[in-house]
Amino acid sequence: MSISKISIIASFLFFLSSCGLSTMSSKYETINVNVTPSTLQVHGDKVGLTIDANFPEKYFAKNATVDFTPVLVFDGGEAEFKTITVQGESAIGGEATIFYANGGSFSYQDKINYSDAMLNSELELRAIGKSKDKEAIFPAKKIASGVLATSQRIENTENILDAKSEYEYETILEETAIIYFLVNASNIRSTEKSNSDLKKLEDFAKLGNQTHSIEVKSFASPEGSVNLNDNVSDRRAESTLKYAKRLLKKVRLDGASNNELYVEKSEGEDWEGFNQLMRKSKIKDKRRITKIVNSVQDLELRERAIRDMAEIYDAIEKNVLPQLRKAQITVRSFQTKKSDSTISILASSSPSELSLKELLHAASLSANEKNKIDIYNKAVQIHNDWKGLNNIATIHLNNGDLDKASQHLSKAEKLFKGSDEVQNNLGVIAAWKGQYTKAQNYFNKCKNSEENQALLSIRKGDYKKASRFFKNKNSHNAALAKMLNGNNSLCNEKTAACDYLNAISSARSGNSNLLIKYLKSAIDSDSKYKKEASMDLEFIKFQENTDFQNLLN
Repeated sequence: MSISKISIIASFLFFLSSCGLSTMSSKYETINVNVTPSTLQVHGDKVGLTIDANFPEKYFAKNATVDFTPVLVFDGGEAEFKTITVQGESAIGGEATIFYANGGSFSYQDKINYSDAMLNSELELRAIGKSKDKEAIFPAKKIASGVLATSQRIENTENILDAKSEYEYETILEETAIIYFLVNASNIRSTEKSNSDLKKLEDFAKLGNQTHSIEVKSFASPEGSVNLNDNVSDRRAESTLKYAKRLLKKVRLDGASNNELYVEKSEGEDWEGFNQLMRKSKIKDKRRITKIVNSVQDLELRERAIRDMAEIYDAIEKNVLPQLRKAQITVRSFQTKKSDSTISILASSSPSELSLKELLHAASLSANEKNKIDIYNKAVQIHNDWKGLNNIATIHLNNGDLDKASQHLSKAEKLFKGSDEVQNNLGVIAAWKGQYTKAQNYFNKCKNSEENQALLSIRKGDYKKASRFFKNKNSHNAALAKMLNGNNSLCNEKTAACDYLNAISSARSGNSNLLIKYLKSAIDSDSKYKKEASMDLEFIKFQENTDFQNLLN
């Protein structure tokens, strides 16, 4: 074939390809494009869509490919969904094939991250046709308007956890002395009067604290008849009570002469103590003995069964029973406390004189955030404790300063990784930043509140799960979760945000009267909702409603 003929054929093919793209471009509007949902919606933090495109007969050139890209165009920018390439029957490289004679279709799904700028937007389907080395940009095709972002009306009501001071206005201190007796005896031996327990009890009494109560409790070892042992226990209680009164008066315990402070208990045979000592002992077959104690209810039969184990009873008699012939004197006192005013003063002037609990309590007494932070910092400096850092973080969290909150929580976590409060608060920060996987990981590490988990479910787009938690609740977020799950319920909070949400719910239910009522209330409380309502696609069906128009004018 001559060079001239080749040139002619090449020119002809180029002409055909050019004509093909030109025709496709001019007839671009004949493509039927359906977008689902017809109004784009934010689900979780994504805008998703499904596009079904149908091509008419004799439209798609056989050698052509077309790159279709949905683009969301808004003031100040645009956001592209992924591109799909569609090919003619003689072309290659496409994800779907459209035939020239019969036409065809393709289906497409994608999602992009949402931003507030997308509310007032248009969705275009852009296309670039290619055939051999020819390229043509088709006119943009508008296929949808705006984005419905009601799911973003979630309020940041997560539970932010302070570390409790654990400060007690009333703390009970106690000291116990044990006195031992000989078999069947109830007299207190002189050797017992000088034991170390009694010395500690005397020192405790000399502290001068106000006495809460004085308890005398006596026991008998389980040997012999139950009746005999009960009597022995009673006598030990009587003698110990008399001795305790003399001793405590001698050391000048506060309230020692007040008989109403004394509580006397005779416990009889001490089987509980017996079991405890057996578990700690090295006596052989102790498991058999424990089994007898737990299974034989009749005390006489129980004792006899143990005594019959002659090969080990000597060890029990020598090592266990003597420790059960006893009485206890327990003195309980109120710990002397600093007044709240004194704690507040010392927190500023001499913080080192306060315990960690007292410093944390001092912070709770202050209404000034700067002062709170100052006291918490002192608690950290003096006691190297995580609680102060966590509580500083909660102040920053409540003020919306996530960076400062994160910094303090990171330091707190290094001091104590097992803190539920720190893990929870880190999870809240992650949730507010849209880091939902990270938030879930933090929540999994702590005893997290169900509400925080439910709010995270809303943020992730799991409206069904969130609705289950909020089933019997009527808060703003509860109503939002139910609405997003298809149940147009109303919230009961007295806020403009709640009124606006109720207006949306009424619009979805088709109740124009309630819509106007709640929208008016929202606008009266906060004028910003007038502008929001004018752009909100939730109200698109009511644009021609006179009452609706009057509200926005």
